[in-house]
Amino acid sequence: MENKRYHIVIASIIFAIVTWSSVNLRNEYTVALRIPVILDDFRAGLALKYPVPKTVTAHFKGTGWALAGLFFSPDIKYYIDVPSLRPENFIVTGRDLMEHVKLPVTLQVVDVQPETLILALGEYKEKSVALIPHVTLDYREGFGKVGPMRLVPESVGIGGTKNIVASIAEWPTIYRKFENVRSDIDVDLPLEEPQNYAVELSRASVRLHVNVQPFAEKTFAGIRVTATGAPAGREVVFIPSRMDVIVRGGIEQLSRISSSDFQATIDYQSLVEDSTGAATPSVTAPADVKVISRKPDRLQFIIRKKM
Repeated sequence: MENKRYHIVIASIIFAIVTWSSVNLRNEYTVALRIPVILDDFRAGLALKYPVPKTVTAHFKGTGWALAGLFFSPDIKYYIDVPSLRPENFIVTGRDLMEHVKLPVTLQVVDVQPETLILALGEYKEKSVALIPHVTLDYREGFGKVGPMRLVPESVGIGGTKNIVASIAEWPTIYRKFENVRSDIDVDLPLEEPQNYAVELSRASVRLHVNVQPFAEKTFAGIRVTATGAPAGREVVFIPSRMDVIVRGGIEQLSRISSSDFQATIDYQSLVEDSTGAATPSVTAPADVKVISRKPDRLQFIIRKKM
């Protein structure tokens, strides 16, 4: 008896759903649909003068039944006949949508974005632009980057009409975040895809290299402090004359450098204008080595005639 009731309940639910759907699908609705734009058969040496998007968004109005047929059709595309284009501007508006799109059902086009496309062909040009890595690196504690991150190759060829190509100075990779980094990174990184058909790229990806090492701190002692820009006949005596520098960097990198790779300098004019009798030198360190502290941080000085 309970099994019979179980089937009755299921049948009732299905009947209710079918009835509800049948009634509601007779009503009219408005929906938005992203339609791919297809441009074929480009002639050699020619490119689009103006950006043409890779998709358009169309708003259709119709009954629920008709709109259901729209979404179940996978081959809805906006076709543009490239061989018919000329150097002169040809304007396509939203009202022309039905001439380029084959729909499986009859629907009313309410709106199309962008509303207008300007189509024209111009001479194709190419140039190389620098690639920019669009990445974020979060290192595990005690690790860090040594040296600059590198892209191989460092540039990419872009193609389009003269005005389009001239407006582009660089090209980014896609954004990628690397977390808990504790070893070298050596991966393929896709380039950002052009958002329209006016630009072509010579490649789709590059190789990203990042040298990652365990970090450590090291003291480099006895770095001589000098004054820059002192006039002839004048000299500066620092007390003390040398300082120690504590730096942080990759273990391998720290093992390859010495105190002679650091410079501690103070501008002579700043000493002349100083009224405290003590100054803080600027320390120049090897690339990707971070100065943590200096001992002493401030030095007394005496300006005198050169003996």
